[in-house]
This record gives sequence, structure tokens and C-alpha cells, in this order.
Amino acid sequence: MRRFDVVILGAGPAGATTALALRKSHPHLSVVMIEACDFQTIRPGEILSSDAVPIMQQLDVLNFFMEQNHPQVPIETAHCSNSAGAPDFPGGISNNGGWHLDRARFDGMLAGYAAASGVSFIRATMTEAHFLADGSWQLVAQSSLTSHTLSAAFVVDATGRSARFATEIGVPQMAHDTLVGVVRVIGSEYAGQADYGTLIEPFEHGWWYSAPTADRRLAVVAMTDADISKRLQLTHIAQWAEHLQASPLTRERVANLKIKGDLSVRAAHTRNLSNCFGKNWLAVGDAAASVDPISSYGILRALRFGIHASDAIGGHFRRQESSLENYEALVQAEFENNTNLCSETYRSESRWKNAPFWQRRQAAPSRWQERKSPLPISNGTSLSGSNLAKYSVALRAQ
Repeated sequence: MRRFDVVILGAGPAGATTALALRKSHPHLSVVMIEACDFQTIRPGEILSSDAVPIMQQLDVLNFFMEQNHPQVPIETAHCSNSAGAPDFPGGISNNGGWHLDRARFDGMLAGYAAASGVSFIRATMTEAHFLADGSWQLVAQSSLTSHTLSAAFVVDATGRSARFATEIGVPQMAHDTLVGVVRVIGSEYAGQADYGTLIEPFEHGWWYSAPTADRRLAVVAMTDADISKRLQLTHIAQWAEHLQASPLTRERVANLKIKGDLSVRAAHTRNLSNCFGKNWLAVGDAAASVDPISSYGILRALRFGIHASDAIGGHFRRQESSLENYEALVQAEFENNTNLCSETYRSESRWKNAPFWQRRQAAPSRWQERKSPLPISNGTSLSGSNLAKYSVALRAQ
């Protein structure tokens, strides 16, 4: 059995940043990342704000990032409406600019630099998690060729929206809406908008998002709730295209492109864990909390909280009892702030007061929805880290 101080499950931006920050600030700790994917999954339309520059400088990866030549987003991104005289519906990353990311290269760069800094790397999927009497964790991870058994003094769940580890040990997730993105990547080479920017256009059933991809195609996404998507049959190309034609700004943007290619559905709902830390573990990035992408700060938030997670873990190993509680307070405050900002954005739209999508987001806050894990804790031990958050948000489907 291989033994580590810290096992990080997931090597995306949140997990890799946590690993890098631990190696820089706490080099005495042995760290391993376990990642199932090969960083080749297509993630269209992803944007990184230039606000991430100080974080990348802190991690010593800025030069490596700049060498990748990700296409830049202009300083002023699109704020748009879909009819003359209607109020603006704010969108885009910020007015500070940024980059359209090739996520395969970006994630691979971060994970590769973490490995070069002394972080061990195992390509596998976690299948079991056992909390032992001595306070350590025993994890089993399976690859196509072999099974890995590891012992860890501390575990970081950086597995994204699935929160695989937290779900495995029985931590409840709370979903606040059912937002999905129905995605189509179109055009062999995008030669439309000269500003190469992001366009957000509201419509009766949600909002359209379009942005160039790193390979100079155009990602076009219909954002709506899962039940509305099903009712409108948006996963059928004909119906998706019909609603696109009824949205003038997005329609104009794709007018000269060959609209072909398959549709895919991406989860985009606002959700969080009931608690993002427990006995010798914490969750980071989307595993801890994920917010409606209208905020456009998901990757930046993952980088920022990778730093915070590293600080909390370092404090934990120094027996600073409040370090994990302080980390959770930061996560909850950020989550509440971001959901409130999203809610303000949605309330700025007033054209479709009777449409279910907009009614849901402009209604008064409601109680949490809880989704319990179907998997029991391996040894039957309860591992709650703190009390359920005492606040709620407006972004919830009724």
C-alpha cells in the first residue's frame, strides 16, 4: 500500500492548483493526484478572466500559460439584449478581458507542472473510500490495467460537479435549479464577429451563449432548465435550430456558418455540498459548490479556492483547529455572493414574466433541495463536518 499525506481526487484546475500550492507552501507533505481522464475531453466555450494572472504568477505557471497562446477575449465583452429598446442583459466574463481556453491544453499544463514539481500522478478512478480508526483514509482506485490501494492522512475531493468522494461517503448535495446547456459546436473556422467576443442573448425559455472555441469554431449553447429542454425537445436538432432562428442576435452571428454537428447536453445547475469538509477531508472547486455559468467565473474560482484549500490543509497539519472551518466559511460566502449576483442578473430581464424559466429565477428564495447519496459510508461512520448552511438563494426551480 502506498502512503501519502494528501491524496487529491481530480486533476482539473481546482485539484491541480491545490497540488501546486501545497508543493510551494508545504513541500514536506507528500501529495498524489488521481485523475481518470486524459485531458482530451472537448470543453467548448470556456473562458478564463485576466483576473487569474496574479494566481498564475503565484503558482509560477504564468509563463507556461502565455506560451500556449490561447486566443484573447477583448477588454469589452458583449452585453446584449434581443430587441430594440429592451434592457441590457449583462453577460461575458468581466470588462478586464481574458482568454478563450483550450481546456485540454490548459488542464494538461497545470497537471503536468504539478507533476514536475514533485506531485505523484496516478491515472485511475476512485472506487472505494474507507475511513480508518486511526483517522486516515484508505482509497482504492481502478485503472484499465491495475488496482491501486493508497493510504492518506487527508483527502481532497476535486472531482467536479459529481463530488464523487463526498457522495461516496454520504455527504448530501443540494441542487438549486436544473439548468442545462444544449451545446453545438459549428463551423469549420469561425470568421464572424471581429471582436472574437462572447455573446449572451436571453430568450423566452432561457438564454443563448455563443463564443469562439480554441480551434476557431463557434460554440453555441441554449441554456435552459432540464424540464423545459425536454418539453421543447431542444436535444433534437430541428427544434434547437427553430429556437435559434427566433433569437436575432445569435441567428445573425451564425448566418454565414455551416450549422452542422451533433448536440450534447452539459449539466450547469447551481449546487453545493451540505458541508465541504469533514474528518480529514475537504472539497474544492465545483465539487464543493458550482454556480450558474452566467457568472462566467468558474475556472477563476477553481484557481482561487485551490489556493485557499492548500492554506486550509497546511493549517490542518499544523493542528490549527479552525483552518477547515474558516475554509468552509470562505466557500459559503463566495457561493452566496455569486448566486446573489446571478439572481440580480436574472432580475434585470423583464420581458417574459410569465415564462417558467424566468419566473423561477425571479421568485423569492426557497428552501434547499437536498439530494442524498445512494452510497453508504464504507464503515458506517457519520462524517459531517459542520452544520447545514443557514441561508438560501433565489436560483431554484420551482
